[in-house]
Formats: sequence, structure tokens, C-alpha cells
Amino acid sequence: MKKSYALLIAPIFCLLCEWITAQDSLILSLSKKNYQRGDSLEISIDLPNYAALKLKSATVHVWIDDVVTHRRWKFRYPLIEGAAVAALKIGDQIPDGEYAISCLATSGFYRISGHLTDRDKKDSIINYMMRTGNNKMIVDQLKVDANDNFVMKPMLFQDKASFYFSPVKKERHNYLAVQLKTPIDSLFEPILTTTAFFTVGKSTLTSKSFVLSLDDPEESGLLSNVTVYTKAKTKVQEYDDKYSSGLFKNENAMIFDGLENDELANAPTLGWFLQQKVPGLTVVTTDDNREIYKWRQGSGNFVSTAGGTSSDPNARPDACTIFIDEFEVPAGDQMMVFPRDIAMIKVFRPPFQYSSTTGFNGAIAIYTKKGKFVSANGTRFSFILKGYTPFDSIWN
Repeated sequence: MKKSYALLIAPIFCLLCEWITAQDSLILSLSKKNYQRGDSLEISIDLPNYAALKLKSATVHVWIDDVVTHRRWKFRYPLIEGAAVAALKIGDQIPDGEYAISCLATSGFYRISGHLTDRDKKDSIINYMMRTGNNKMIVDQLKVDANDNFVMKPMLFQDKASFYFSPVKKERHNYLAVQLKTPIDSLFEPILTTTAFFTVGKSTLTSKSFVLSLDDPEESGLLSNVTVYTKAKTKVQEYDDKYSSGLFKNENAMIFDGLENDELANAPTLGWFLQQKVPGLTVVTTDDNREIYKWRQGSGNFVSTAGGTSSDPNARPDACTIFIDEFEVPAGDQMMVFPRDIAMIKVFRPPFQYSSTTGFNGAIAIYTKKGKFVSANGTRFSFILKGYTPFDSIWN
């Protein structure tokens, strides 16, 4: 049963040098009470009595709610020895309005637990490899109990990281079927909470009350007396609606279905599949056996971010940008994802550019099966997991 938690809070007006509010000894400080798009929303969170509360290591969830529309944005940071400082640049798409920013403290750092679902195999120890967004690699082993469960050490990593699980004994095929759970991503009851209010643009703070709920307001809110008629969506359309965001919702993308079409799952490699399906895309193999995707131009040359061309198949600047679950990864890292674990692929042809650092060589966004889109008998041993929000990030 879904738990809910609500706290009625009214705006607190303060004329001090900072905009500060505190409840239950959790102190939230904002640099000011009114911001414009492009400003930095600077946040300081303090828990003075963290030692007495046995919260030397804790996680603080930061939720920003539009007081009128109830849209919610979620971030999270490690609370180390009772303190966390962060800055969120306010994106151009954030509308004018009054916002509630809430901090919800939970015990412990990011932790992952798992379960091996293949009862025919008895592994007391398994290997895992973790690769962070800055390409740092951690390789270690995990103990599996008699009930096929395991718990990983608490960890601190920003943005996202990829995890790969494998048997200790080298096998021709990785047979592991793993279910993962990250408690701080699940429904939880915070130990301490505090809420402050601020505005963006020309809006002013009001005395309107605000209800902080653990249930996502966009998911729990219902419109009464409204009947909606629509065509039934395919699974990949449902997946696209739920997991695509921002520029990845571009209507010009070529979409390949890995949920209801077995062609992708049965492909020998992802590169082979895309080269058959996407005109102009070529796959080259580097000296270290990494597959790089590029676009053909003329007689064997490739588009270059510098505006020229290169006939060197191992040249990296002209490579197509790769995303896994909307997380940019180095060219070649898509080989860590097996075709049968892919729910959807979006191909953006040049001159698509995701950011100023990705060039105009197009992009390929790979989405892995997750949630209700994971088949009951599917073998899963590779995952992309979201970690803590970078301390300098963008709110958009």
C-alpha cells in the first residue's frame, strides 16, 4: 500500500541577510527570496545536532514545488557531518511563479541492495564493476546470502553510474539475473523536514498555504469531471512518454522498438543492428576493440566537429554522441548494454547537437528496460543508476 505524508506549511517572511527557515533542527538557507532565470539558486543545509541524532552520514532530498501548478523537481545531496551546500542554475524554461523548496533528511548514504532471481544457480560471491560519469572504475566482489540477497557498501557518486554484475567463475555467457533496489529512490518517510519559499521572475510571495506530500503531486493529482478519449498507445510510446525528457523528445528522431519487436533483441550486436537500419551510419572498430558510430560523408570521410573531415576510422572527434538512459557516455561504452536489455533507441541525425560540448555529429540515445517494461524472465546484469545531484547543476 502506498504511504503518504503531508505537512501543512505557511510561508515564513524574514528580513535578515539570508532567507532562512528551520524545523526540527534542520536549517535551510537561501541566498535571497527572489530570483530571475539565469540566476544561481544557492542552497545551504545544516543539521547542527547531527551527532546526537546519529546522522553523521545522511542523504537530503531537495524538492522544488510550483505552489500553483504542483509540478515538482527532485534533487538529492549527501549530508556530510550535518552540512551540504549546492547551487542550481535556474534554466530558461522555468516559469515565473512562487515555489516551495523542501529538504527531507534520511539516514545513510546511497546504498544498493539486490537479489539473484535464478534459483538454478547458487552463487555465494559475485563480481561487480562500477563506472562513474568521469570514467572512474571500481571492481569488487559481493557476498550473496542463503536467500540470494546482497547489499552493497554505502557509496557517494554524482550524476549517474553504470553497474555490471558477473559470476566469479568465467562463463561463456553471463547467466546472472539480478534485481536491484535503491532505498532512497523508493517511497520513504523523512526523519527531518524543512521548507522555505521563494519566487522566480516578477511573482511575489503570498500567504497561500502549501502541503508537502511524499506522493508525487503530478502523479496523484486527478482532474474531476473530465473525460479523455485517446488512441491506445504502444508500449514503446508509453515508455517514451515516461522516460524521455528535454531535447530527447525531438520529433525528428528515428525510434526503434525493443519492447514489442524481437528484431533488436535477436541482433548479434547493437552496432550490427544500427548499421542495417540507419542509412549513412557506419560502425568502425578502434584498436582497443571499441565500436564507434560515425556518419558517412562522400567517399569514406566523416563529419568533423571542427568543420573538416577525417578518413582515420579511429579518430574520435567526429564520433556520434552516445547516451544511455539520457546519460552521456564515452563513445564505445554502448557495448556494455546488451541488445535484449534495450527498450528503445532514438537516433538523431546530424546536425543535431545536445550541448555545446557534443558537436553537431548527431546522437544515439539508448534506453534500457526498467520498471514495468522489464520482462518477467529477462536476464539483467547491467544497469545505469542515478546517484547524487552534482553540487553545481541546472534546474530546468
